[in-house]
Amino acid sequence: MPGIAISKYSHMKMILLLVLPYFLPTSTSASTQYDEIANQDQLVSIHFDDSLNAAERELTQQWLKEVTGALLTVYGKFPQKNFDITIKRSSSRSSPVPWGQVERGKPVNVLLVINPDLGYDELISDWTAFHELSHLLLPYRGYGNIWLSEGLATYYQNIIQARSGLFDETEMWQKIVAGFTRGSNDQRWRHLNLTDVSDNLGETRQFMRVHWSGVLFWLTADVALRKQGKYSLDSALKRLQYCCAKRSMSAEAIVRELDELTNENIFVPLFNKYSKSYSIPAYEVLLDDLGVKQKQSTDGITFNDNALLALIRQQISRRSVIRNES
Repeated sequence: MPGIAISKYSHMKMILLLVLPYFLPTSTSASTQYDEIANQDQLVSIHFDDSLNAAERELTQQWLKEVTGALLTVYGKFPQKNFDITIKRSSSRSSPVPWGQVERGKPVNVLLVINPDLGYDELISDWTAFHELSHLLLPYRGYGNIWLSEGLATYYQNIIQARSGLFDETEMWQKIVAGFTRGSNDQRWRHLNLTDVSDNLGETRQFMRVHWSGVLFWLTADVALRKQGKYSLDSALKRLQYCCAKRSMSAEAIVRELDELTNENIFVPLFNKYSKSYSIPAYEVLLDDLGVKQKQSTDGITFNDNALLALIRQQISRRSVIRNES
């Protein structure tokens, strides 16, 4: 999704990524080819569909090394000590990665459906794998207030691509600002609060409001933590990984745990506010404080580096330096 625009197909793919898990099989028995990606004592096991030949498997592994490497920019470790990635083939010519899904089994498995015929450049430019791997940053049980987990995955899919050099800080904020605009325009069910809209997505289909309310929640929390000077969202999630990676938690339990781990009172009040919201909360003042200025004439952005929180804005798009914590 280059630049600020989102194509009709990309919009529909985001919808499918939320809806289709309820209808697709999760069996991985057809995948027998195998490879690995290691990070210190952590191991990602890659299972390839038999239909991929040796050259396609090599290309796919090269791509997955870049994607999993991007995930390491959050806090230097994978969110799970060991997890699987299952690769299946797609014949779609409209997207290199038309489908992805996290399966919370033992071990956790990330299913990615790809078309290797479209080549490495198309694969690495697609956001789906970055989004699905970012879901692993939360030990979410998979139902109730899905806006929280979808928001985190969408927030970090953009951050880790920027931190990896796949696009720059300007493009990262262009994507975020454009997303907030789409979320604000999703008003068809504004008589329902975010929890009700989120828990009934099959009916409400307010995907933009759900995703981008969640992104705004996590951005607001990240900024609040960084303003305190001791933690960032990166380091808070690292502490969550140490305590809870093997647990299956509700959204409410996750925000309570994050407040306890950071010794703050940020996540629970924000969660309560957003859960009861009837549209995406106001974000203009926060963006202004971060020094993100939208150019209405071109849909682009500029930066005000003299803004109150300009340094925090710059920090967010950079790999964090985090102390070893347990």
